[in-house]
Amino acid sequence: MTETAHPTRLSRRWSSLPGIDINWKLVIPALVLAEIINRSMGTSTTTLLTEILIFALFATSLNLLMSFGHMVSFGHSAYFGLGAYGFTLGVVKAGLPVEAAVFLGPLVAALGGLVFGALCVRLTEIYFAMLTLACAQITYTVLFQWYDFTGGDTGITGFMAPRFGLSEQGFASLTLVVVTLSIFALWWIVRSPLGLSIRAAGQDRFRAEALGLTVRRVQLSAFVIAAFFAGIAGTLHAVLNGAAFPDYAGLSLTLDSLIMVVLGGLNSFSGGIWGAIVYKLLGAFVPSFIHEWELVLGIILLAIVLTMPKGFAGLIARLGLDRKGAK
Repeated sequence: MTETAHPTRLSRRWSSLPGIDINWKLVIPALVLAEIINRSMGTSTTTLLTEILIFALFATSLNLLMSFGHMVSFGHSAYFGLGAYGFTLGVVKAGLPVEAAVFLGPLVAALGGLVFGALCVRLTEIYFAMLTLACAQITYTVLFQWYDFTGGDTGITGFMAPRFGLSEQGFASLTLVVVTLSIFALWWIVRSPLGLSIRAAGQDRFRAEALGLTVRRVQLSAFVIAAFFAGIAGTLHAVLNGAAFPDYAGLSLTLDSLIMVVLGGLNSFSGGIWGAIVYKLLGAFVPSFIHEWELVLGIILLAIVLTMPKGFAGLIARLGLDRKGAK
C-alpha cells in the first residue's frame, strides 16, 4: 500500500537500483575516445566503429525486452529489417527525399512492433518466444519473395550514395550522435514510471496485475519502444551501405543480438553496449588470425559466458568502473 501511495518516491528508489544508473565519468570519456579513434584511424577502423555503434543500439533495444521486461524475443531482427526497408522503400517507391525517409524507417518498425506485439504479448515464456520467431520469419519471407516491391533475395541497391554521401569519418560522427541520443532515450525510459511498470510486469505479472497494472498493455508498450529503436538501428545500417537486404530481418541477426545481450550481461542497461563491442571486435579480428574462426569464436564466447555469468557489465561492476560496482 505504501508503494502505490507514493509513486514518485518509489520511482526514485527504482531509478537508483543496480544495473540502471549510468556513470557519466565513464561514458563521457568513452564518447570522446570513440570520436578520437574515428578521426585518427583508417577507413576500415572507422567503418567497424560505425557498425559497433549501430549494433550497440540494436542490442540495447532488445535488452529492454529481455533484462527489464523479461521477454525473450527470437524475432527482434524483424524490426531492424523493417526499419531498413521502411527507409529504403520510402526513397525508392514513395519518392521521399532521404532526409525525410530516415524518419519513416523507425515508424514502420514501430508499426510492425505494434501489430506483432499485440499478438505476442497474449502468450508467455517459450510460447511468446516462438511466436516472435514466427513473426520474424513472416517478415523475412515477405522481404525475400516479394520481388516486385522489395527486390526479393537481391535486395535494393544503388538507390542512394552510401552514408548520405558523407565521408566515413563524417558518417561515423553522425552515427555516434544518433546512437548516443537513442540510448540515452532508452535509459530515460527505463528510469521512468513506465520503466518501473515494464520491470514489474516482467518479474511478476500476477502481482503487477494485483497492483492495478494492465500487463499486456505495458508489455506491448515495451515491445513497440524496442521495435522503434531497432528500426533506428536498421535505418542507420541501410544508410551506411546504401542498400537493404532481406538478411537484415533474418534469424542470424536475431541470434547475433541475443549473443550480444547475454555476452554483455543480463539485468544491466549497459549489457547490450558491452556485448556489441566485444562481439563485433571478436568477429572482426579473430578471422584475421585463425582460419577456423567460427569454431574459435564459439569457444571464446562459451568461455566468457561460463566464467562471467553476469557478462562484461558484471565484470565492469566488479572492477569498480561503474557507480554501483564502486560502492
